[in-house]
Amino acid sequence: MQIGRNAKKWLERIGLSCFIVVGTILGVWLFFATNFIHPFIHYLDLRGSIIYYKDPTNIIASNVLGFDEVRGKIYYITTNGIGVYNELNNDHIFILHKEPPNEIRIDDITNVYPEFSRFSDAEQDVWKSKFYADFRERIPIEEGNIIRFPFFFSYETRGIYNLATGSKLSKIDTYKISNNIFYNVDFGSITKIDLETGTVWKYYSNNLLDYNFLNEPISSRSKEYSVNELINEQNHDEQLKDKIIIIDHYSQFSQDDKNVIEELFIKLVTARESMSLKPEHKMGLETYLE
Repeated sequence: MQIGRNAKKWLERIGLSCFIVVGTILGVWLFFATNFIHPFIHYLDLRGSIIYYKDPTNIIASNVLGFDEVRGKIYYITTNGIGVYNELNNDHIFILHKEPPNEIRIDDITNVYPEFSRFSDAEQDVWKSKFYADFRERIPIEEGNIIRFPFFFSYETRGIYNLATGSKLSKIDTYKISNNIFYNVDFGSITKIDLETGTVWKYYSNNLLDYNFLNEPISSRSKEYSVNELINEQNHDEQLKDKIIIIDHYSQFSQDDKNVIEELFIKLVTARESMSLKPEHKMGLETYLE
C-alpha cells in the first residue's frame, strides 16, 4: 500500500512537472508569436499591413502605419485614420481623417480628425502624448513615431506620411532635422518638409539613382528598372492631394539646404560596402547635378 501511494505521488509530481513545462513552452511561444498581450491578435505586414484576430480574414485594422499597446488597448494609425481596439472587451473606435483644407494647421488633431472627441478622455490623452511630443527630444527619430503632427515616420513601411491626407510623401533612408526642417535623401530623390508650415518640396534626378555609385557594373535591365521606379515615384507624387512643390534644379535649394543634403548624400553612399563616391561625386552635388 505504501509503495502504491508513493507511486501515485510520483505520478502526480511528474504530471504537474509536465503541465508546468508545457505551459511555459506555450506561454513563451505565444509571447513571441504575437505583438500584443492578447495571444490571438497579430500584426502581419505581408497582406497590406494588417492587425487581425486569430485568422487574417478577421481584420481589426488594415494599411497600418504604426501601433502601440497601452493598458490593454491597441492604438493604431492607418492611411485612413486612427483607432483604438480594446483587447479585453473588443470595443473598437475608428476615426477617419477628413479631406485636408488648403493649409494644414500643424499640431491640430481636431483639424485632421474632427470626431476625435469620440475617444475617452484617457484615450485622448494617450493620443496627445504621441502626437504632440516635442520632436527635438527624439533626434535621431525613433522609427514609428510622429516627427511633428501630422507627419509620421512609419517603421512598418519605411516611409514618411502626412496623416491629414494619408499620403506617403517619401521612402525613408538617410534623414536629418535642421532648423525645423526635415530632410530625407534617398536614391533618386530628395525630400524637404518645413515642420512649421507643412510645406513639402521634392527633387528627382536619375543621377542620384543607386547604380551611379556601385563599385561593380550592372546590367542595362537593372538600370532601366531603377529609372522606372523613380518615374513611378514621380507619377505617384503628382496624384497626391498634398501640394508638393517640385524643385526642377538643384540650385533652387538654399545654401543651408545644400549643406545638409550634401552631408546626408555622403552618408547614404558610404554606408554601403558595394558603393563609393567617384571623382565626379566628390566635386560636390551642385557641380555633379547641374
